[in-house]
Amino acid sequence: MSDTQRLRYVHPNGPIVEEIDWVDSEAAFLPYGDEAGALWLDSSDTDHHSARYSFIARAPYTTLSVQAWQARDGFHALDGQLRQWENLWQGLPPEIDAILPPFRGGAAGLFGYDLAYGLEDLPPNEAPFAVDELRVPAMVQGLYATVLAFDHVARRVFILATGLPETNAAARSDAAGAAIEQWKKNLTGAPSGALPAPPPAPDLGAPLVSNFSAPQYQESVAATVASILNGDIFQANLAQCFDATLNAKDTALDYYRRLRRESPAPFAAFARFEGFALASASPERFLRAEKGAIESRPIKGTEPRGSTPEEDKAIAERLLASEKNHAENVMIVDLLRNDLAKSCADHSVKVPELCVLESFSNVHHLVSTVRGTLAPGKTPLDALKASFPGGSITGAPKIRAMEIIAQSESCRRGPSYGSLGYIGFDGRMDSNIIIRTAIVKDRAIRFHAGGGIVADSQPEAEYIETLNKARGLMAALGVQPQAISKTREAARR
Repeated sequence: MSDTQRLRYVHPNGPIVEEIDWVDSEAAFLPYGDEAGALWLDSSDTDHHSARYSFIARAPYTTLSVQAWQARDGFHALDGQLRQWENLWQGLPPEIDAILPPFRGGAAGLFGYDLAYGLEDLPPNEAPFAVDELRVPAMVQGLYATVLAFDHVARRVFILATGLPETNAAARSDAAGAAIEQWKKNLTGAPSGALPAPPPAPDLGAPLVSNFSAPQYQESVAATVASILNGDIFQANLAQCFDATLNAKDTALDYYRRLRRESPAPFAAFARFEGFALASASPERFLRAEKGAIESRPIKGTEPRGSTPEEDKAIAERLLASEKNHAENVMIVDLLRNDLAKSCADHSVKVPELCVLESFSNVHHLVSTVRGTLAPGKTPLDALKASFPGGSITGAPKIRAMEIIAQSESCRRGPSYGSLGYIGFDGRMDSNIIIRTAIVKDRAIRFHAGGGIVADSQPEAEYIETLNKARGLMAALGVQPQAISKTREAARR
């Protein structure tokens, strides 16, 4: 594209948009992989219909970092930051609005699962939650003035610079212009083609272990089924927690670069926070909001891909016909309908897709779509708070399922099963469910893999499903499920 064809727009309120030549997003992000606050929302599965955009943001001008017990204060502070600049893009011409990617500056980062313990009446001091081994914040949200945005369908790259936190339009315009020039300088020489694959994973510093042995996990599944048959709950998501130590020559970003090739996903991400990082290959959207419309796409129902086209087709057809997997999905859809109704206009919550098949690199999933219209005065952040954490990784009823999870898993979830994404100053939002995601702190690496337990769950099959879901995360470490020979407790002895 020539210079004369590239888009450049200066908003009267100060923000500037400038289009640049296509660059590879991986190459653009690599220099910032060790920089606290660097965030790569990476739609690595670019063939997926939800994977149109990727975003890179760095150097937030404000960072909100809170613990679980501060959850309400954290949401209040974040709401204030977003509302302060909610009119920043007001009056954007429709023809420009239609071209630009949806994240144009705002808040982005982590809402960890443990925030629920500050939002709901749950027992935070009950074992295992009395011990926090990772010691990372429950919420980390950066406020980003500038975003590098990639449109994979149109193959266009934009620098969207707001000029914040300057307080008048002229100063914002100057700051936005400077930010754009700095990005252009930083990207000089960045390749347009995909980078070669990183080297294979080096040997682990300490082997991969789980908090469950196979018999222990199956016993927990059986106990959860008993709770369901006793009428205590309808469903609970029970997860294994895997731990390992990276080789001294390995890094969190190198691990993620391997993961995105092993398990490309529409809601993948790499996020570097102060003291820890997240490497996510999530296939699941939590909440997306745009112009008052809000959407969730819960996943329930999983089968591994087949080794031949014929076997793969037969597996997909079996998943579509599975009453058990349909039951899992429908229960979570009902929970999400209720959660979204707290923030949506009456009678606006609908289910346009129920239990449709979506195929990914390692697994097939059943996915549904729940949509609504935000009620007057409600924001996307209100909807996220009211629906958090996502029902697909708790169960139903949500609070009782979370209590059973806490009693069963013996490993704090921390960031896992929370959400990672953005909420723009203009009210647009997109966020994932933190599944197929590793937490890396120093050289320690941890990830969870679980499944929805219902009345007809078979313990052995549920255990195998967790291994199938973790297969990509393990492959990026250079190991396979059969390498798990000990529980974490046995390994310590």
